[in-house]
Amino acid sequence: MNSLSTDKTLLLIINPVAGKGRGKRLLFDIAESFTQYGYRVSILPTERGEITENIIALEAHKYSLCVALGGDGTLNTAVRGILKSDRDVPLGYIPLGSTNDFAYSLSLPKDISVACRNIAFNEPRHIDIGCFNGKPFAYIACTGMFADASYMTSQQLKNTLGYGAYLVKALPSLLGTRKARYTVVADGEAIEGEFLFCSVSNTLRAGGVIKLPRDDVRFDDGYFELTMLKAPKNLADGSSMVNDLLYSRLDTQNFLRRKAKNIKITVGHPSGWSLDGENGGTTDTAVITVREKAIRFVY
Repeated sequence: MNSLSTDKTLLLIINPVAGKGRGKRLLFDIAESFTQYGYRVSILPTERGEITENIIALEAHKYSLCVALGGDGTLNTAVRGILKSDRDVPLGYIPLGSTNDFAYSLSLPKDISVACRNIAFNEPRHIDIGCFNGKPFAYIACTGMFADASYMTSQQLKNTLGYGAYLVKALPSLLGTRKARYTVVADGEAIEGEFLFCSVSNTLRAGGVIKLPRDDVRFDDGYFELTMLKAPKNLADGSSMVNDLLYSRLDTQNFLRRKAKNIKITVGHPSGWSLDGENGGTTDTAVITVREKAIRFVY
């Protein structure tokens, strides 16, 4: 066992209900692992609203490492807190939630002991962070057909069905085809049309459903991926759209895709947004920018 070091301090940010309550069951083992790696560990359970991120912002200067233990929402909270602190504290992530799109994108290990060891010993790498109307998000902002599938799905349904829970919530939206008129300006390029879904992301999965090609996504290049699903004009278009979604074919006429640093999205009516799987509020105009290499992420 390594001796404890006064300069190795770790804040473990835990969502107790994530992953069917696994966080609480694994808490002691995880804390013990980091203690064996020489860290003095403090525990911070998450609370609703901005309480947790404000605590992180005030306390981050005391720690040499922060670790988020929970779902993508817990990761979002940790990212916002660190950015608000204006301290360059590395962040680790042990995913315990239902879908964990960002964990999937980074191929984070599912073995908890491996995850702890990687976080303790690997070198941090810079990743880009998005800002939605000035509000930071870790990896995705989306609106439209699948956007509310995450934050409107109950924790009980997530725990019972996992990834399938998102599809259960998304299907009524798909069948209802809630199209809207979008006006988008992406790095100066103007785009207009009727779409069912729009996301700006730094991840391999968008809205819990759409899967982006791995070679297209770079987590530190200063660009996010704009992905838009066009509204079908007829039954044939609708059928091909469903097939493209099922088989993750994004290079067809049903999708519009760009890489951009600065994106302004105006929807024909106030639209609900999801930020990292959490309720991002309702607005008809979203200005999304990329903060290049804003967080040091260790995994």
